[in-house]
Amino acid sequence: MKQIQAEAAVAKKQAAKARVHWEYTSVVNCPSNAPGSATGNDFCAQAAAACEGNTPAQGLGPSVRIFRRLVAGDGTPRGAWQDRGITCFPEQAPNPARPALTMQMVVAAFHDTDFTKAQLSVQPKGNVTLVTLPTYFEVAWPSSGFQPGEIDRPNPARMAGFQVEIRPTMRSVTYVYGDGTTSGPTSSLGGPYPTGDVSRAYAKAGTFAVRADVTYGGQFRVAGGAWVDIPAQVVVRGTDEPLEVRTAEARLVSN
Repeated sequence: MKQIQAEAAVAKKQAAKARVHWEYTSVVNCPSNAPGSATGNDFCAQAAAACEGNTPAQGLGPSVRIFRRLVAGDGTPRGAWQDRGITCFPEQAPNPARPALTMQMVVAAFHDTDFTKAQLSVQPKGNVTLVTLPTYFEVAWPSSGFQPGEIDRPNPARMAGFQVEIRPTMRSVTYVYGDGTTSGPTSSLGGPYPTGDVSRAYAKAGTFAVRADVTYGGQFRVAGGAWVDIPAQVVVRGTDEPLEVRTAEARLVSN
């Protein structure tokens, strides 16, 4: 009986070993990453760029490369890893690779950026103008907050330990004139008289709150690598500036 049981156990093991099937794995889509390597979770700009411009429905990445190989029932490999392409849904990729840094983390840090609130420089100076007189506007960036081109560095503790830099970009400006009218969105920052291309002639007197609302985009990079666009934008309301519009009065004066 013991011999029969032993023979049955051997037969069972042989049958299990004979059941060949596919085994799947994945690595972050970087040149240095390979199945079974210690760097499978390493992040690179290429992994993010492959999903650049995607909507959430298309997957924000970073991209992950899928591999498969044949293995026996006991886990013995029967072939080499085969590259099956990439996906921009890393959270759905087969084990063991999961990007330690995800685009969701980057987007969340981008939204938490202390963006500069644009101010308006108005001409005529003193924020006083006349009815029907063209008034010129120009965007000014105060020192507080991060303006386009300046670099924010989120705490690595919230970025899975990675050294991430976020650089705001200006997508557009909308000028709000306080009388119910606006201009833009535009890429123009305006300018002074007579070269500025953002102006408004008011039809009636009054005091109006004028401002510039900026739509920010952004880019990020990891450990000094290439800059990659962030699939998000933020509209930051500008600082209100009071503008007094007066009516000019003409008088006859005798000499």
